[in-house]
Amino acid sequence: MRPSAVSVFVAVVFTAGLGATAAAIRIDGLVIDVALAVLVVLAVLTWWQGSIGLTTNSVSLSFSSIVLVASMALVGPAGAGIVGILVGPLQRGKQPWRARLFNTGMFALLGVFGAVVYRAAGGVVGGAGLPGPWEIVRAVGFPILVADVVQALANLLLIAAVVRLAQGVPVRTQIWRMLVTSGPNQLGYGVIAFILVVLWEPVGLGPAGVVLVLPPLLVARWAFAQYSEEVKGHERALGVLVGAVESKAPHLTGHSARVAQLSVHMAESLGLRPAVVADIRAAGMLHDLGLTTLPTATVRRESIGAGASLRDYPQRGARLVQEVSFLAGSVDAVAHHREALGSGAEGAALGLAALVVGLADEYDLLTEVGTPDGRVLTHDEAMAILRARSPRDHDLLPALEQALVRRANVGGA
Repeated sequence: MRPSAVSVFVAVVFTAGLGATAAAIRIDGLVIDVALAVLVVLAVLTWWQGSIGLTTNSVSLSFSSIVLVASMALVGPAGAGIVGILVGPLQRGKQPWRARLFNTGMFALLGVFGAVVYRAAGGVVGGAGLPGPWEIVRAVGFPILVADVVQALANLLLIAAVVRLAQGVPVRTQIWRMLVTSGPNQLGYGVIAFILVVLWEPVGLGPAGVVLVLPPLLVARWAFAQYSEEVKGHERALGVLVGAVESKAPHLTGHSARVAQLSVHMAESLGLRPAVVADIRAAGMLHDLGLTTLPTATVRRESIGAGASLRDYPQRGARLVQEVSFLAGSVDAVAHHREALGSGAEGAALGLAALVVGLADEYDLLTEVGTPDGRVLTHDEAMAILRARSPRDHDLLPALEQALVRRANVGGA
C-alpha cells in the first residue's frame, strides 16, 4: 500500500466534491424547500438502515444511491451536492477517516455531476408541468437513465482508482468486478428514483410519494437480509470444515485461508466472473478436506505431495462436498487441484479452477508449510520450481505474481 498516494487522492476527491458543490450553489443558488428537506431526511434514514453486504462477492444493497439519483432530478446540482455531502460520511460501524472523507467527496461530485448530466440530457428539475406519459419519459425518465449510467461509470472509475492505489488491484479488474456485481443494482436504483420523482411532481403527491415507495424497498431489504444471513451461514460452515482439517493436521493451520486468498486474487486477475471466483474461493478453503477421512497418524507423518497414503485425499474431499448445493461449483477444483502441476496434456486438460487452486496450494506449501524434506523455500526458489512444473498454455504464473503483490499490499494496509 502507498499511504501517501492514497491520502493525496482522497484529499483531491474530497476537495473536488466540496468545490463542485460550492460552485453549483454559487451558480444556481440553493433553494431550501420541502423536496430538499425530505431528501435530507432520507439520507439520514439510509444511515439508520445501513447497507447489507455479501462479503464473498462484494454485492451490497443500500438506499443511498436511490436518494442521490432522485436528488439529481428533484433539487438540481446544488441540492444534489448537499445530499451527497450528507450521504457520504453517514456510514454505520467503524470506518477509517480516509474512507469517510473519500465517500463525502465522491458522493458530492457524483451528485453535482449527475445533476448536470440530467439537465444536459433534457431533464426537467422536479418534472413539473409535464402534460403526459411520453413527456414524462422524455423529460424525466430518459435523462435519469443517462445520468444514472454516467454517474455509475464515474463512481466505478473513482473507486477503481483508490483501490488500485491502496491494494494494487488493476483498474480494469476492479471495474469489471463492480460492473458485474453492482451494475444491475445501480440501474434498479435509477428506476426506483424515477418512480419517486414521478410520484412527487407530475403525479402531484409530493412527500406522500415517499410513503408509497418506502414499503416495497423495506420488503426488498428484508429479503436481501435473509439471503445475506444464508451466505453468512455458508461461511460459518466453511469455517467449521477448515477447522476440522487444521485439527487433523496442525502444521496446515492458516494454509487453507492463504490458498483461498491467493486463489481469489489470481481468479480476479484473470478476469473470471464473480460466481466463478466465489467457487474458487470455496475450493481453496476446502481443498484439503479429504485429509479428515485419513488416519491422524498418517496425515501428520507424511507430507502432501510425497506420501503415497495421501495420494487420493483430493477425491475423498470432493466426495464429501459433492452433495452440498452451494459447493457444487467447487467440486472439480477440490478433486483435481493436485493434478494441476502436471506439464503438457495432463495439466492442460484440467479446469481452470483446479489449475488456479493447485498453483496457489503448491506455492504456499513450498514457501509457508515446507517441502517434504522440511525446508521452507524463498519466493524465487518456489517460482523456479513452479515454472518447471506449471501447465502449458495457461497464463497463471503472472496471475500468481500479481496475486502476491496484491496480498502484500492488503497485508500492509
